[in-house]
Amino acid sequence: MNNGAETKELREPLSLKRLLAFGRSRTGVLAITTGGTFVVRTISSVILTRLLTPYDFGIIGIIGAIFFAVTMVTDLGFEAFLIRHERAEDRHFRDVLWTIHVKRGVALFILLALGSPLIAWLLDKPVIALPMAVASTIFFLNGPTSLSLIMALRHDKAREVSLLDFGLQLFQTATCLLLALWWRNVWALIGAMMLQTALRTLLSFQLFPNAAQRLKRDRAISREFLAFSRIILMSSALTLLIAQTDKLVLGRLFTLSEFGLYTIAVTIASAPAGFCESYGRRIAMPVYARAWREKSSSLGATYYGVRRRAAALYAFACGGLIGSAPLVIALLYDPRYAPAAIFVSLLMVATALHFPNVTASEFLTAVGDMGRMLRINVVRFAWLVFTIPAGFLLYGTLGVVGAVGLVELPAMLYCWKLLHRMGVLDLREEFAFLGLVAVGAAIGWLGGAEVLLFFPHL
Repeated sequence: MNNGAETKELREPLSLKRLLAFGRSRTGVLAITTGGTFVVRTISSVILTRLLTPYDFGIIGIIGAIFFAVTMVTDLGFEAFLIRHERAEDRHFRDVLWTIHVKRGVALFILLALGSPLIAWLLDKPVIALPMAVASTIFFLNGPTSLSLIMALRHDKAREVSLLDFGLQLFQTATCLLLALWWRNVWALIGAMMLQTALRTLLSFQLFPNAAQRLKRDRAISREFLAFSRIILMSSALTLLIAQTDKLVLGRLFTLSEFGLYTIAVTIASAPAGFCESYGRRIAMPVYARAWREKSSSLGATYYGVRRRAAALYAFACGGLIGSAPLVIALLYDPRYAPAAIFVSLLMVATALHFPNVTASEFLTAVGDMGRMLRINVVRFAWLVFTIPAGFLLYGTLGVVGAVGLVELPAMLYCWKLLHRMGVLDLREEFAFLGLVAVGAAIGWLGGAEVLLFFPHL
């Protein structure tokens, strides 16, 4: 398998040739494009904070939280269903699913466009009504996207999909900066997102083979898909509550400027999470599914072998950002944004612990144990239900952020329990991951403190 070859390459002594080979592999391309995306977003954020105001970031932050909520509540699991299903190569089968995808996009566009005034009223933020209604066009544009992007992952083309996503990120960033120079308001952010979505839909039909789609109906296929989707919907609804509770609560408690600072912190802290999500879905999950279908007798070795190297680099990097957050904010932003540093450190704890939990969830999905995957989200939700009110009563809004920052800890412990029951858990691997997070945090804190000590005017 390709992933096994990549792992073998990494175990051999390093050389320029092997580094270049790794850079061309699926994992290497994913790491490079994810890192590149983080750099591009950071540079874009730095420039945009000079062109726009925290007020603009507050508006787009609330709209983004609402759109994510709607997306998760209506997530039917197209990707997981197609990657695992034995009929995915059948054109008629894909056309039926694509038709459902198109209908979903149109329905969400209408729902949000008409409901934006009510949502704005409920949040006591009337200024977001018109921007939200216009931005809802994104769902309409995304609906007809070809399922060829999902089929590419099934065919081990994670590298190509990663490069496409990175190219689209560059396009959106350049477009956003140009529009911001022209308009100097939140419409630059909205316009760039709409243009990027339209381009992605167009390219989905141009870049991969057998991308053409037609509207088709088939009750049997639809029933099978919707039956599968019920568990995905429940899990996604919980993911929504987990991922957006802080934004919905703080969107009400914070001023728009304060929420703008929190939005910037979320942008920084969530960047590494994009890598672990993509790695889990695009690389780990197909390998796990193949091992399960082939009745592999060494699932434990496969489970940790796929994630080991990537997890080590991820843990150390996330730990470094936890410790060096004050320095990062001081380097990137002017003094108005300094309060965002504590938000970054707290949120990065959850980001760091997210990697092992994602790979565990993808492993459960690959072997068809959707019920246990759902219960991981139940654990997260239960944690937030108890700790957000307690954190707010004890420490105010910072307590809410702290509760969110630790949400992956109980989920991680529960994943250990599930993996142990399946005979897969290796605590040495798990504690090695946590140790690397701690080492990275210590180095980041010491290094950041020294730099700020010598350059206090940063």
